[in-house]
Amino acid sequence: MMKNSLLLLFIFSSLSTFAGEITYLARSPRALLMGDAYTALANDDEYTLFYNPAALGLNQSVSITPLNPNIGLTNALDELDRFENFPSSDTAAIADRLLGFPVYLHLDGIPTIKMPFFAISLFASSTTSLVLRNAVHPALNVKYSLDKGFATGFAFSFGKGAKRKKGSKIVSTGHRTSVGLGVKFIKREGLDSEFDLFSTDILNTVSNGVENVSDLREALGYAKGKGWGFDLGIDHAISTGMTEYHLAASILDVADTKFRKIGVSDESVPRQDMAINLGASAKQNFKLIEWSLALDFHSINQPVDYRRMIGVGGSFRIFNVEFLAGFNQGYPSYGVSLNLWPIKLTAGFYGVELGEKYREEKGSRAILQLSLLDIELDL
Repeated sequence: MMKNSLLLLFIFSSLSTFAGEITYLARSPRALLMGDAYTALANDDEYTLFYNPAALGLNQSVSITPLNPNIGLTNALDELDRFENFPSSDTAAIADRLLGFPVYLHLDGIPTIKMPFFAISLFASSTTSLVLRNAVHPALNVKYSLDKGFATGFAFSFGKGAKRKKGSKIVSTGHRTSVGLGVKFIKREGLDSEFDLFSTDILNTVSNGVENVSDLREALGYAKGKGWGFDLGIDHAISTGMTEYHLAASILDVADTKFRKIGVSDESVPRQDMAINLGASAKQNFKLIEWSLALDFHSINQPVDYRRMIGVGGSFRIFNVEFLAGFNQGYPSYGVSLNLWPIKLTAGFYGVELGEKYREEKGSRAILQLSLLDIELDL
């Protein structure tokens, strides 16, 4: 009985994304609702260091984001048909309903301090998901990661254009080129495996003296490690009065971020793959009204269909309400952000590609972020 309980607990406590999805260390909720087209808009929130450190060269204020918990989960609203008249006792019918249903849960908090040309972020991020595939020979795809650490970065700028103050008001016109460098330290715990449900491997592992969930996870490939990663970026801005244009590029996790193992596990810690990104954007700010449009080609170095690299999105803000929409990897995204200090709430829905091909297997997700006590001061 104890062994069976451990097995079930392991399965439901180790949910994670599986092979096919392009993963990053951290993603901005606002960006995800704009098609993740953020390489050329990276200075617009506290996630700058996770998109393009060069965007720090445009910052002309001090901003502090002390509390910004973020939760992402499977958007079950897109899968309601699966749960209508759900079978209660037929095992085969239950398995058929759950086949291909991606369970996903993400939690993070990234307090950040930004100032002209410099920023530092602390982060704690947990991503878990699970999916059951192949009706003939069922296999459970499992991936889990828990990341903790910090990221910091700085930028140099050349030119006088695109200097901005609080509220994104442009105070200088012309051209401005920024070059940025980011450094991060990551402690990662992870598991990235596929388990054959007809195999006896898991049961044999339990039978060989495993006494708790931690021992079981390690026996099945769970590992811990730590490592340093590096990011590079460039951003060229052209500003003309209330209008601002950007062309940008970034290389995240240069040459891949690899981890040195901690502990006795024989398994390798899942690495963070390098991602090369290109972006362009345009935005206008009329104080009470602001809009932006952006186009991204992200992870262009990774071996995926080129259509999965395309992200496009936009935002429209009127007073303290911002509407967000986009299209990324073949799937739409949309949401809203409400900023009523000391609370800022961002919520919406987006899709990601979980398969190997374009629009092969959609992962429907919902996201909610609550940011408290944000502070921004002009210098």
